[in-house]
Amino acid sequence: MRWTLVALLLSACAARHRSPEATVHRFAEALDRGRYAAAYALMGESYRRRVSLEDFERHLRTYPEEARELSAMLAEAGDTEEITARIPFPDGDALDLVWEDGRWRVAGDVVNFYDQSTPRAALRSFVRAMERRRYEVVLRFVPEADREGMTVERMREAFEGEGREEVERLVANLRANLDRPIEVVGDRATMTYGDSYTVQFVREDGVWRIEDPD
Repeated sequence: MRWTLVALLLSACAARHRSPEATVHRFAEALDRGRYAAAYALMGESYRRRVSLEDFERHLRTYPEEARELSAMLAEAGDTEEITARIPFPDGDALDLVWEDGRWRVAGDVVNFYDQSTPRAALRSFVRAMERRRYEVVLRFVPEADREGMTVERMREAFEGEGREEVERLVANLRANLDRPIEVVGDRATMTYGDSYTVQFVREDGVWRIEDPD
């Protein structure tokens, strides 16, 4: 988010407990203690219009491990970048905040741990799911045309069996190239990385899936 001069002056005059860092730490503490209503109250107005408190809580309870990891990362989040209201994460991602009604609020769908709304989000989510061995989540990223006969158990056997080292190299390579440019043309997208590798994306049913992670 880019600031206007007025917003910059407001932020400079704001009390310390209203800083982006303080808001993030309050959000992390609320998640850590299971005070989901308090965490939800720190979300931006546009998010709260789209997502109910019940859905917010249900998502956090469905993914308790990811919620704990998010809380830990937020608790250790560094200072915001100058001008932008953005808190960097250790894994290279970031959290955006929005100044509303004289206070900072968390912006974006921060608890959507496996977002598929864009090719970039889908790539990050795919890598995160593979690293955590959440194969029921990985299955969501498989295009319909490639899903026949594919199950969570078969994925586990393939990814943790004889081909484990190759899969680990692939995931590590993708992790190292998460910010490479992605070319989007209609419902398809391509990311080139390394010497001759590509990731092919396809949009189906309004979400992005990974057709070929190479």
